Amino acid sequence: MSFLKPKVYMPPAPPPPPPPAKASDEDTQRAVALSEEAAMSERKKRKGRASTVVAGALGAQAEKTGGSGTLLG
Repeated sequence: MSFLKPKVYMPPAPPPPPPPAKASDEDTQRAVALSEEAAMSERKKRKGRASTVVAGALGAQAEKTGGSGTLLG
């Protein structure tokens, strides 16, 4: 019953991509300097935010203060 199934044709594999170009030392140093500068400016922008954060990443972790937790009355 091979006439009911078409023949499977496998296309040839695509050629491998060319290797990436080597980055020069100047480019690497410039990229490092720019990333450090960006990180420093980001830290400067976030300087005043820490005082306004109420809860941490895990949510409010404060212990209950006072009282037994039941309604009185």
